[in-house]
Amino acid sequence: MNPDPVFDWLLTDAPSLPSCRHVLEELIARLNAEGMQLHRAVLGIGVLHPELMAKTYTWERGSKYVSETEIHHGIETTAQYLDGPFRPLNEGTPFVRQRLAGPDAAITYPMLEAQRDAGSTDYIAISLPRSDGNIYRSSWTTDRDNGFTDDEIQRLLALRPIIGMVAELQSRAEMTKSVLNLYLGREAGRRVYAGDIKRGEGNTIRSVLWMCDLRGFTSLSDSIPLNHLIATLNDYFEAVTGPIHASGGEVLKFIGDAVLGIFRIEEEADIAEICERALSAAELAVANMRILNRRRDREDKSPLSCSIALHVGDAMYGNVGAHDRLDFTVIGPAVNLCARLESLAGSLGEKIICSSEFATISTAEMRTVGMHELKNVAAPIEAFVPA
Repeated sequence: MNPDPVFDWLLTDAPSLPSCRHVLEELIARLNAEGMQLHRAVLGIGVLHPELMAKTYTWERGSKYVSETEIHHGIETTAQYLDGPFRPLNEGTPFVRQRLAGPDAAITYPMLEAQRDAGSTDYIAISLPRSDGNIYRSSWTTDRDNGFTDDEIQRLLALRPIIGMVAELQSRAEMTKSVLNLYLGREAGRRVYAGDIKRGEGNTIRSVLWMCDLRGFTSLSDSIPLNHLIATLNDYFEAVTGPIHASGGEVLKFIGDAVLGIFRIEEEADIAEICERALSAAELAVANMRILNRRRDREDKSPLSCSIALHVGDAMYGNVGAHDRLDFTVIGPAVNLCARLESLAGSLGEKIICSSEFATISTAEMRTVGMHELKNVAAPIEAFVPA
C-alpha cells in the first residue's frame, strides 16, 4: 500500500467521481488539509469537439464552485497563449515557476500580474502526461508570504503522473458523451453511453414530429462549389435546429438537407403545451431563415427557403441497422405522414403546415388548406397552417 493518502485517493476513488470539476475540488481540499495553502488552481484538458480545443476548470479560494471555461480553436495563435506559461509546457518543459511577490519576484508572463494583484505570491504551472504522449496542463498558486516550499513543489511534481491519469480518464469519458450527443442526439447518446446498443431493441414513443426540408436543394447543389454548399447547409441547419433544442426538442438526424426532430410527450396532460413549443420552434426557425436571407442578400447570394411539418403520433424509437452499422431513429406511419406532409407544404408554398392531429390539440389559431392525398398514405388528410 502507498502510505500517501492523496495518491491512494487519486488511484482508487477519484476516477469514479462525476467529472474533472469534482476531482479538482476534492484534490484541492485534500492538499489544503495538508497545509499547502493553495490560493488558486487550474486544470486544462483537451477535448474532442468541432468548435472547442480545450476546457479549463478553475478553483479559487472563496468561490462556491469550480468554474468551467471553454477554449475555442485558434487560441494557439493569440497573445494569451503565445505569451503565457502554458506554451512552454506544450513545448516540452515539465513545469514553470514564477515568484509573484517578495524579494525574488520575477514575472515574465504578463497574464500573471492579475494573479499577483489578487493576492497570489507564487505560481507554478505543471504538465500532466497522457497515455498518448500528449499532455494536459495545470497551474497552482499560493498566497503564503514566502510562496511554495521546495517540499510542496516536489509534492505537486510527484503527484503529476497520477493526476494526469485521472484527468485523462475523466476527460475521455466526457469526450465520449460529448461526441455521442453531437452525432447521435442527446437521448440516443445517453442510451448508447449507458449500454443500450442491442440491435432491434426499441420502444413506442408518443411525440410531436417535426420535419423540415430545404427547398430547391438539388438545383442549389448543382450551381455552387462544394465547399460553399457545405457552408450553406451549416448556416441553414444552425437556423432551424437551434430553435428545436431551445424549445425542449431533440434533433434526431439530418437526412441530406432535411431535419427530423421530436418533442416527446411524457404526459397527455402536457400535450397542448408541447405542441405550442414545437410550433414556436417552427416559427422561430422561419424567422431565423429570414435573418439568414438578409445576410445572404448582402453577400449577393440567392435566398434559401424551407418548409416545416408538424404532426402528433406514435412511432417506434429504436436501434436498427446492420450488424456493423447501427442507428437510433424513429419509424412508423406517423413518421411517413409527417414527411409527406412536409412535401405538401413545399408544393403549396407554405412555410409551416400541420396535420389535423396537431391542429386539433394546439391552442394556436389554425386555418385549413383543404383535403389532400399524400403518397403512400391510405386516406386523404386535411392539412392546416397557422392563421
